[in-house]
Amino acid sequence: MNLGLSEHMIYLCFMVIYAIPGLGTTDKLYVNTQINDVEIIVLQWPMPEKKDTMQSYARKFLPQINTNIPFCLLGVSFGGMLCTELSKIISPQKVFLVSTSKVREELPWFIRLMKHIPLYKFISETNHRKMAYQGRWLIGFGKAYIPDFLGMVDSMTENYFKYCIHIIVSWNNKELPENAVHIHGNADKLLWYKCVNPHYTIENGSHAMILFQAEEVNSIIQKEINFSLQ
Repeated sequence: MNLGLSEHMIYLCFMVIYAIPGLGTTDKLYVNTQINDVEIIVLQWPMPEKKDTMQSYARKFLPQINTNIPFCLLGVSFGGMLCTELSKIISPQKVFLVSTSKVREELPWFIRLMKHIPLYKFISETNHRKMAYQGRWLIGFGKAYIPDFLGMVDSMTENYFKYCIHIIVSWNNKELPENAVHIHGNADKLLWYKCVNPHYTIENGSHAMILFQAEEVNSIIQKEINFSLQ
């Protein structure tokens, strides 16, 4: 490829961030995520299967990722855990982990306990969706966002919640991801701040701060992206 100087500079500065939403959410979770000189591509949920692990499910995202150009990964909550596993397979320049846990020890005790007392296996598909909807207060979605949140929950495929919850509670990662940038809110009611060791703290940040405190999160990601392009 023969590029002129200006074209060459544009090529060098261009980067893609492949983003994975949180459990039961879609690309709408990233509607306020905007980074200069970066294209954000939100990945679609592959179909989870009963025997999937975090590692096997992460591999199902690979066909959506072009590793021939500079790229980063971005994941919120469950998406961050998947990005942690993906970073062991491919080589992102940065792995942005928002409102998530990097290793099993960072999961709250009640999530780890579910591995040994798997009550979720006996809950119906309908009730899984009801529980996801009723749990919106833990995540930090206000009343104004209820229609969008309900729409995201309803868009998930059959058995999505049961299989993905199994993936999360069975996750046994002990390896910290390379090039990780962990951003966490100290008001997270789902993945407790006291359990994690983030690189950046968002004051009063909820589990859904990627939406509601997007400017602060964007600023951190922008700073890290600019640093990696120098």
